Amino acid sequence: MKRRKFIGLSAAGIAGTASAVPTVFHAGTPEEKTQEPITERELNPNTLWLRDAKWGFFTHYLPHNPSDKIPDHMTGDLWTKKVNSFNVKRFGQQLSELNTPYFFITIGQKRGWYCSPNKAFEELFAQDVGRLTERDLVQELAEELVPRGIRMCVYLPNFGRHATPEEQLMYQQVIREWSDRWGKSISAWWIDGGVFDGTDRHKEYTDAYRSGNPDALVSYNTGPIGMTRDLKKPATEYEDYIAGETNWHLPVSGFRPWDKKEYYLGPNISGDQLHFLTFMGDFWGMGKEPRFNDELAIGWNKHIAKYGGTISWDVPLTDSGLITDPYMRQLDLLSKSLANH
Repeated sequence: MKRRKFIGLSAAGIAGTASAVPTVFHAGTPEEKTQEPITERELNPNTLWLRDAKWGFFTHYLPHNPSDKIPDHMTGDLWTKKVNSFNVKRFGQQLSELNTPYFFITIGQKRGWYCSPNKAFEELFAQDVGRLTERDLVQELAEELVPRGIRMCVYLPNFGRHATPEEQLMYQQVIREWSDRWGKSISAWWIDGGVFDGTDRHKEYTDAYRSGNPDALVSYNTGPIGMTRDLKKPATEYEDYIAGETNWHLPVSGFRPWDKKEYYLGPNISGDQLHFLTFMGDFWGMGKEPRFNDELAIGWNKHIAKYGGTISWDVPLTDSGLITDPYMRQLDLLSKSLANH
């Protein structure tokens, strides 16, 4: 395996104003635009914790099924009731029992439906476009998990590339409010819909995500891996790790025999830390039990870790924010297996 070096990245500031809420991208949204050309980069040294983790916990905690429409019966009161029922203390105990290195939660997916308040969103996009909770679930989770040695991370969709520059700048103000409030308690952002026209927009967004913590990692998802034989490239030079959305194809690491090129041999993939995100259940945030048997889940994770990569496992939670027994059992086996790997 080739030797990789590390180098850091910097951050700057933005601001702006405009009008209505454009479409927000989310998991499952196809993006067909060619990405900006990426030159070979050295890894940001801040990604080392992600590589060392080998695995992590991710969940879609939403008022709807991921990538689906808001249910007709959903109201702000029902969403608030669900978020208020999240048992942060017990969930933290479960993650500690699993020796979980890091945890990602969805701030929201459909515009305006978020598990955290945001004054900038209310002022710039009007409160009646959706529902923001009074409870800051992200903040409470960070206060519970970070002292336990579990890194807190968040998921958020970008506005679509068809939004105006003014709308993009407005949304960045929303992001900055969250980032500044949570500060250094947030270790990473996983951003859906990471396709823009040109490099400036990626830089603006990255600066916004890092506003509260310059060392936070950022990744932009541009669609699932495994649809072609080609290696998934970074979305931009202004990100730190491969988003690695993996649905029905499980990527592997190795050398391609026809051109002798490395294929997902980490840790460095054109400047991004090797990382994959897949669902442990039937789909994102769904399923009564794991879709893979123990040997497959553990074996694939060990294979990726062997070549410098990390896998984030999306696991459904109950409305009260708890992991059910079938997932606790498999995650416990996976955690213990990787600790000895």
